[in-house]
Amino acid sequence: MTEERGPRHEFCQRTSPELAADPWGHWDVLRADYDHFLSLEDHADPTWTFTRHDPIYDALRDYELFSNVAVETCTPVGAHRWIPEEMDPPEHTAYRQLIVSSFSPRAAEAWTDRIRARCCELIDSFVADGEVEVYGQFARQYPTRIFMEMMGLPVDRADELLSWADDLLAEGIGGEARKTAGLNIYGMLIETFEARKAEPRDDLMTLLVQGQVDGRRLTDPELAEYGMLLYMGGLDTVASILACMFRHFAEHPEDRRAIIADPELVDSAVEEILRAYAVINTGRVVTRDAEFHGCPVRAGDRVLLSTAAANRDPDVFPDPTTIDIRRSPNRHLAFGAGPHRCLGSHLARLELAIALEEWHRRIPDYHVVDPDRIVTKGGSVVGIKHLGLAWG
Repeated sequence: MTEERGPRHEFCQRTSPELAADPWGHWDVLRADYDHFLSLEDHADPTWTFTRHDPIYDALRDYELFSNVAVETCTPVGAHRWIPEEMDPPEHTAYRQLIVSSFSPRAAEAWTDRIRARCCELIDSFVADGEVEVYGQFARQYPTRIFMEMMGLPVDRADELLSWADDLLAEGIGGEARKTAGLNIYGMLIETFEARKAEPRDDLMTLLVQGQVDGRRLTDPELAEYGMLLYMGGLDTVASILACMFRHFAEHPEDRRAIIADPELVDSAVEEILRAYAVINTGRVVTRDAEFHGCPVRAGDRVLLSTAAANRDPDVFPDPTTIDIRRSPNRHLAFGAGPHRCLGSHLARLELAIALEEWHRRIPDYHVVDPDRIVTKGGSVVGIKHLGLAWG
């Protein structure tokens, strides 16, 4: 590895303390010094990190140069194969097509009443207390229970399933604990798939059991990997954005009053929160030697693509660190781009909008309890994992 490959920087999305402390501002600091840089670490392949919108956008769309066979840059290629995320077209397209109709705008809209009911139940469970820890008591519970219901998983076991996911995703946890959590989740998924084979229902698990790719049903290992991707994908993303959203409105009462006075602003506010607090850091594997936006990538290199970095590029978004709930246009990359663009984007937008509406009907005035106790996290999905709010 020679210096001519470009600037070096010791950085890993999972272990960077600066990223964990400020998952969005840290990208602003890196962007001031680098358009791209190369990380070399003992436990990982050479990894290019891009900090600007256009290279990230182009890389997300160019699946021929940047393969999806491994989306976590600190995980060896082949460690797992989440279906269909860790596939490239045309194979990816065939597997994705199995559930694409379930996440269309019309399909998401059909869930409006149930989403609103879940949201109201949760808020009503703590509104009289005068305070709440938003991430654990609301942000994690709300979208997870909805998605479990869509999948056909037992909603009454939500706390147990969330604890397994916490163990699987937690940094610093022992290997055996992580392995046990993974086995528990796979076991629950396989058990549910077997039940749907015997007794089909109107849910995603049944859709996968009955679906076909190239004229055949999915194998049991394929079902398990597909189910794991859906399950894990439905956990952290919306939850992380929700916590960021309520922190913003707690700290900016003028914006809170604006969306209460003019509900038409809710959709615009959701888009701006998605832009400013994008949570996904995803990886790709370079398929061939190439020059890409001035970066000399080589076959086998890993690439880290951060939606948070792309969405705060001042060349694309004027005054990007300012939250402007009336921002227009707002062509952010919170949901990615290209063939792997987030399938659940319509559902996520609906969940966020309903959360803003129903929360502010019940709790129009609130504040952060102790700013020093806000806890953020880095990793593949960044965000806030502890946020106390109170109201009087």
